[in-house]
Amino acid sequence: MSKRITWIINDITQVGGIERVVCNLSNYFQQNDCTIKIVSLNTKEGTPHFKLAPNIAIEHLSYPADEILNRKKLKTALADFLKNESDKSDILITCHPWIAMPILQQKSLYSGRIFCTEHATWESYSKIRRILNAHYYKRADKFIVLTENAKQIYQKHGVKNPAVIPNIITNYPEKTAPLISKELVAAGRLTAIKGYDRLIEAVAIIKDDFAPWHLTIYGDGEEHDRLVDLIHQNHLEKLIAIKNFTDDLPKQLLTCSAYLLSSHSEAFPMVALESLSSGLPIISFDIPSLREIDNNTNTIIFAEQDNIADLANKIKSFISSSDIQKRGIASRKLSENYSLEKIGKKWLKLFN
Repeated sequence: MSKRITWIINDITQVGGIERVVCNLSNYFQQNDCTIKIVSLNTKEGTPHFKLAPNIAIEHLSYPADEILNRKKLKTALADFLKNESDKSDILITCHPWIAMPILQQKSLYSGRIFCTEHATWESYSKIRRILNAHYYKRADKFIVLTENAKQIYQKHGVKNPAVIPNIITNYPEKTAPLISKELVAAGRLTAIKGYDRLIEAVAIIKDDFAPWHLTIYGDGEEHDRLVDLIHQNHLEKLIAIKNFTDDLPKQLLTCSAYLLSSHSEAFPMVALESLSSGLPIISFDIPSLREIDNNTNTIIFAEQDNIADLANKIKSFISSSDIQKRGIASRKLSENYSLEKIGKKWLKLFN
């Protein structure tokens, strides 16, 4: 049965994981007889960075981004949106809690069903924000999380029957990495939560055994200068480089032989899915979302969380191993669980 679906998102013109998932899912829904509209809260104009089918509508609400925390003003703006949107779509999907909360407060203004998606970890929010999120997500017609771990957390806080739908692999390469280079890679925002300092410290522990291997970290952010200083302090300039984040990361992944993930926490790391689809083995600190992706296959190499020495040992063991090609094949196979076709069907089932 055809559905009219409206997404509401902060800024559809941004280059980010949520924006990419929204565009790819929208294209899939449209191909399956749905009518799609994407509402961009904080923009006056612009087009998505990611490919979007020409008959998918974009609506800009022009709400100032610097007023996002003005709850009264935002609630009024979204009340007007809900009144206007009512009867124009069957399902409204939110992508951020600060948008979901005022919408759910005024749920009666919209005639369709409201689905709320959560893309961040429970731990990433303040205690007050966690309480507010759980309180208002109870009002959603369907609450969608990325992992079973997130589902269990929200159920403990009174959110009934959340649905688990993982992220999709949005760039599924035809070819896989040959795994013959001595290059390791990490990528993402250079923030404390990503733990790149721990990655640098791990390489420092094994630096005498690391060459001729090399690590490139792709990213921008407030930790950049501190991380560069840490590389210099440990005399790792020949072993580690930090480069600006690139839109061509999928191409870069194909030139490497493993992906390193050093985060303290991850809701559902898109770059890990992209790495697996490229046939890259992954070495990571132990985080629940990645454990779920691994699904007890022992494909991903895990180090004890916060144990930098263990991460160093896991990296050292990997670069001296003879089963890198075997691990690459297993990575590619694991990635098939997150194809657009498989995950898209879960969404369509939810709609109906």
